[in-house]
Amino acid sequence: MDGPRPLQIEVLINSPGPHDQVRVREPFLALQKLGVDCRIHERPFRFNSCIRPHSMVIWQRPLPESSQRQWEHLQWLRERGCILLTEWDDHPELFPRAIQAKLESINWAHLRMCHGLHTSSINLAKALEKFQPISIVVENSIEQIPTLDLDKHKSKNIRVFVGNQNRSIEHFQLYGEINKWLRDNENIHMVVVGDSNLAANLPRGKVEAHPLLSYPSYRKLLSSCHIALMPLERSLPNSCKTPIKLLECAAESVATISGPELYYKQAISGVSVYAKQLSEMIPLAAKLANDLSARLALVRKSHGWAISEMSLKKNLPYRHWIYKSLWKSRLQLDDKLEKCFADSEFAFPKNSFTK
Repeated sequence: MDGPRPLQIEVLINSPGPHDQVRVREPFLALQKLGVDCRIHERPFRFNSCIRPHSMVIWQRPLPESSQRQWEHLQWLRERGCILLTEWDDHPELFPRAIQAKLESINWAHLRMCHGLHTSSINLAKALEKFQPISIVVENSIEQIPTLDLDKHKSKNIRVFVGNQNRSIEHFQLYGEINKWLRDNENIHMVVVGDSNLAANLPRGKVEAHPLLSYPSYRKLLSSCHIALMPLERSLPNSCKTPIKLLECAAESVATISGPELYYKQAISGVSVYAKQLSEMIPLAAKLANDLSARLALVRKSHGWAISEMSLKKNLPYRHWIYKSLWKSRLQLDDKLEKCFADSEFAFPKNSFTK
């Protein structure tokens, strides 16, 4: 028993797709295997049929139609003794402008009208404090870590992976250097996922282009590569991201060139080659492609880092402890929420939270 009532979790996936595999599906399926009473629901979902009374509800990327509608959802949950955590994993400025406008029009109700945010980054939690001061930061971990594969790096042909979503600006800045690298080296081949514009501007016969893939297909393709480029321009929104792709590359024995934003901490630990400027990425990649011993050492260290520090198996007990602690504190969380809206048009009826 976790407090007077047992912990039970309902996860609502509002935006299903490959991007939610590491952040949502894998950890909560793993908690199920630990014996935690946890269920996952994909939209469309009906609260009446999928949410049990007295549950911790974790709602991934909700997009309510209005502030009033979000208030109604929250009040419905409170009346049944549930607490609501909004799972939000990106800075709002990284969403398409149309979605940003929608969120602004409802005054960020999905972030404000909940008991707290469920995030993956301390930087993101700080950036969202103006909307919601309570955040639960649970870093991303990786479940699938195949055996270290150094043999593939003995190939004379080097496959360089570029599969960063919503990175068209960074890719555009790199494609001139990539073109030159490909023209000057017969053994270098690019593997591009999800950026047809970049692929179209690279030499025919030297690029393998793919659309966005399912998660298993993406991991399989990534495992066939030797080096990955992870460009990320410096900005506050980009600093709020998490190194999921670095984790996946490390797991698949792929050496990485990363930067300038986000990856410095991992780079100084020796698990990635860090580029201070985007202009440094291709020269660093070329150097790594030509230095087998350095590449093998990097791959070996990053793979070990993924296993020893970033595996889901290792971090799952901490995640379980976090949820149990939150559930025990649900009355205090709801009291804070009620006080936040006490003098607003969305004040809650007195004693409306069911204990």
